[in-house]
Amino acid sequence: MSKKRKQKTEPVGDGGEGPPRAPFRVVKAVLAAVVTAALGCAAVYGVGVLREEVAREPAYQVSASSLRLVEGPSWMTPGILAELDVALLDEEFPQRFSLLDEGVAARIAAAYERCVWVERVKRIEKHDPRVDRSRPPLEIVLTFRRPTAFVETARGYCLLDADGVRLPGVYREPRLGAERLLVIRGVSLRPPAVGRAWSDAGLSAGLRVARVVEPGRERFRLASVDVSNFGGQRDAHEAEIVLATDGGTRIKWGKAPSPESQRLRERPPADKLEYLDYIYKQMGEQVDGVLAYIDIPNRVIRRRPADAPRLRS
Repeated sequence: MSKKRKQKTEPVGDGGEGPPRAPFRVVKAVLAAVVTAALGCAAVYGVGVLREEVAREPAYQVSASSLRLVEGPSWMTPGILAELDVALLDEEFPQRFSLLDEGVAARIAAAYERCVWVERVKRIEKHDPRVDRSRPPLEIVLTFRRPTAFVETARGYCLLDADGVRLPGVYREPRLGAERLLVIRGVSLRPPAVGRAWSDAGLSAGLRVARVVEPGRERFRLASVDVSNFGGQRDAHEAEIVLATDGGTRIKWGKAPSPESQRLRERPPADKLEYLDYIYKQMGEQVDGVLAYIDIPNRVIRRRPADAPRLRS
């Protein structure tokens, strides 16, 4: 699938390392017998004819439409599965092929790698269907780009992986099936093309913080990361990055982990998480919507007024 075709999937809502393995065991045994019985050019010709006949046998024929993901990650929605199917139904890829075709593994790997969701093809293994019927004739092991966070934009929510690469789709809600992800808000630059890295300094900082707090996201009920004040562009005296809980409690994080924050002696992420853990324990985990904010750099908390509305972040 070319980059041009991949970008057409915009409104979605919701690996062969090295050459293919040696020919199958049955084929190898037959070829060895032919080579033993003949010499020179005749042997080469005989092997070529035999291989061509075996390759045409139904047991070795595979259709591109039959290639399906047996087991995918929990975040993979039907829409994403459809993207993976399209990767193999590209007009450049043969719709039917023999397992014995030379170069077929490389062509399959290239077809999958044209799909943005696939980070790399780890390996492709062939199994002789006449020797072992319990295994599929073709096994493909893929490494996927895992969605890490949503980014709030004027058009909706875009997905990012851990490296800041934009993934396909523009979502009406920041939800990926049953999977919850943090939302990064306050990004100034427009989204890049699908498959390209989002080169925004504030977004990169927010993504680093999102990765740090992800293990505690459910416990702390974290919903979003606000980077609108990155670099102090709105208020130099306020925290650059602010988290928000489901119930609207603001958690002033400070600066994202970076060489600059170390030079400025910003508290390391582990210390910030330790303080957040301390506050939650001291309050019996009753923090979300109860506190107006937690100021981590200054070690200050403020309760929400009793009559204040509890707005979701």
